[in-house]
Amino acid sequence: MILFATSMGAFLNPMIATMVILALPAIGLEFGVSARDLGWMSTAFILATAILLVPASRLVDSIGYKKSYIIGGIVVVITCFFSVFAPDYTTLIILRIIAGMGSSFIMITGLAILTRVYPANKRGMVIGINTAMVYVGASMGPIIGGFLTEYTGWRSIFLLMIPLLLISAGLMIIFLKQEFKNPGKSFDFKGTILYGAAIFCTMYGLSTITDTGSLYLAILGACLIVIFMWYERKVPEPVLHVDLFFKNKRFARSSYTALLNYGCTYGAVYMVSLYLQSVGALSALEAGFIIFFQPLIQAIMTPIAGKLSDRFDPRYLVTFGMALSAIGVTLLAGLGLTAAVSYIAITQVFIGLGSALFSAPNTNAIMSSVPQNEYSSASSIVAVMRQLGMILSMAVCMAAISVFVGGLDMLGPDMYPEFVQALQISMLVCAGLAVIGILFSWFRGNAPTGADA
Repeated sequence: MILFATSMGAFLNPMIATMVILALPAIGLEFGVSARDLGWMSTAFILATAILLVPASRLVDSIGYKKSYIIGGIVVVITCFFSVFAPDYTTLIILRIIAGMGSSFIMITGLAILTRVYPANKRGMVIGINTAMVYVGASMGPIIGGFLTEYTGWRSIFLLMIPLLLISAGLMIIFLKQEFKNPGKSFDFKGTILYGAAIFCTMYGLSTITDTGSLYLAILGACLIVIFMWYERKVPEPVLHVDLFFKNKRFARSSYTALLNYGCTYGAVYMVSLYLQSVGALSALEAGFIIFFQPLIQAIMTPIAGKLSDRFDPRYLVTFGMALSAIGVTLLAGLGLTAAVSYIAITQVFIGLGSALFSAPNTNAIMSSVPQNEYSSASSIVAVMRQLGMILSMAVCMAAISVFVGGLDMLGPDMYPEFVQALQISMLVCAGLAVIGILFSWFRGNAPTGADA
């Protein structure tokens, strides 16, 4: 039942993310939101999660895994409830930020609880089940989100989450009889503040690059990242173990590859959803069925890719996967004011298969490149790189919309040519990120063997 509870948490987080993306045009129409600002529905959630993931990994050690999981679930339940009655877009964004903070506790504690509860000879199986549920949730999201948005309105997607989250938290309360803590570690407050400020300034500046002062904000964020990494190398118990990037080439390049892969693919879902429901004149449900191809292929192929990465150097699978994703995103750059649905579906197949070949093998490469005493640090960095890559991808898309469509313009028929141009440029930039990632992947170094493993 604990496995079921944590798997529900792993399932619900990506499901609501993809459901919300399908609801964006309806939300924009109701609140009069510009195409660029609609991106903040995803970006605000991911940004809050990315910022809190690092300090939360230390906080849960003091609070306890069980309490942290339950607190995270309750926070998300409360935000979903109030999102149903959100009177304006600003309120909805604030609630998404709070939900991201709660979600970070669920993400951190789920696998940690399973690792503590199950013996070593069963951990691989249960972690595989838990990870598979992430892709099942991502697969179900477009269909459920499209259906609910079309027939019951976008607010119903938040209503659906409430009982499911309560069940997950309730099962944890009932069946997890003991608490797990790792007290005694000092908390790096200065590093936490530096990290949060650096990530926020960089990503907010990039996302609103055409606004006055945003470029300077992004530059300030980049400077703060350098200061943060310098500071973290000097403190005895850093909030993020950045030394791994300087002392372990394979780990560093595999991590950069993860950031660039998610930077390539995540924004494509956002742009395709807007394209299908505006230029393509499809309903939310019809758009959901097309987007469904990508996560469905990931759900099917990821376990297979994971097994293959145990037999072959993950470098080959990851590099090939990123190449497929780059092809899929480049094909999206070929969309115009008219496009066949089959063409878009093919792009989703490329991206889905590429992502499947990438995710598990690259994570395997990262975790196998560090000793056992670095597993927790490496795991938190994997999560951070994934979130930052998603934010980077959204920043590219939102910046392109700002430049070609306008930061405050509604996405009406008269703006479709400009939106298509923004889609084309943003997808080419994202494909360029994948090309850089391919180089990092191929030249990451050899897999450890024997005494190095």
